[in-house]
Amino acid sequence: MADLPESPDWAPGVYQLETSDPVLGGPDGVSNQQAKHLANRTSWLKKKIDAFFDGSGMPFASQREAEKGADTNKPMSALRVFQAIGAKVVQATTSAPGIARIATQLLVKAGTDDHTIVTPKALAATFPFRGIKVYSSAGEFTWEVPPGVTKAWVTTIGAGGGGARIAVLPGPSGGSGGGISKKLVDLTGVTSVAVKVGAGGIGGKVNGTNGTDGGSSAFGVTPWATGGYGGRIDGKGPEGGHGVDGDETSTIGGGYLPVGTASNDAFIGGAGGGGVSGSAGVGDHRPRSPGHGGGGRNGGPAPDGADGQVTIQW
Repeated sequence: MADLPESPDWAPGVYQLETSDPVLGGPDGVSNQQAKHLANRTSWLKKKIDAFFDGSGMPFASQREAEKGADTNKPMSALRVFQAIGAKVVQATTSAPGIARIATQLLVKAGTDDHTIVTPKALAATFPFRGIKVYSSAGEFTWEVPPGVTKAWVTTIGAGGGGARIAVLPGPSGGSGGGISKKLVDLTGVTSVAVKVGAGGIGGKVNGTNGTDGGSSAFGVTPWATGGYGGRIDGKGPEGGHGVDGDETSTIGGGYLPVGTASNDAFIGGAGGGGVSGSAGVGDHRPRSPGHGGGGRNGGPAPDGADGQVTIQW
């Protein structure tokens, strides 16, 4: 028994057996016409499918045609698709539109890459100082954390101590300056922070009195700074206040001792911590710089110390 011979031809129709057709086999027998037509069509279809997969049976778009993107009839290979995309989607520059990769936080901090773009969030994390709030009057306040702020650089300055007053030796010293504490504070999940600004110490108003201590300043629990100490009438100068729990801590300075004349037969009061309220016999002007101590006085009321200050940068 042999197989029917096949040729890849598409017959216009499939032969219909008639009731009058005799039973006749063989390659050209009428009884095999239907099967032969169907076999030929199947062979024709297989040839077309094989040609589609190997690319030999239809014209694929050239690189120029793929990049131009005008032909709607020719298929494109994976290579041509890649080339077409590459021709249309280009790297963005300062003068030409295109696509650009978003920089990671590490790339933003490094600052050396010139081919990626920066999101506002990444930029804000790298350069956190977008605003500033200064509390410079004594009292207690509430700072509302601005939306999106997760860190702030905070500086707390304790208030200055008041200057002492006395007209006899050993003379009055100035009040010392407040402490300073600076810290980068994590504000993740925080909506508000209590702020305290210390009041300046009171200077000696009557003869023979020490100045009082300045108040402490704080941003929440940390950082905070103690106030300066009041001026003294026992010949000693008070040390400056202290910064507490900060990344940087320091002091404005201690109160200065009274200053005598060359013949040691007279003196004037010592300067306040920080030096803004200088050595003098009279004058009760309060220092204007935050946290500075009031100077000592021997001929009149001594100046009060300056209030502290809390500065928030984000």
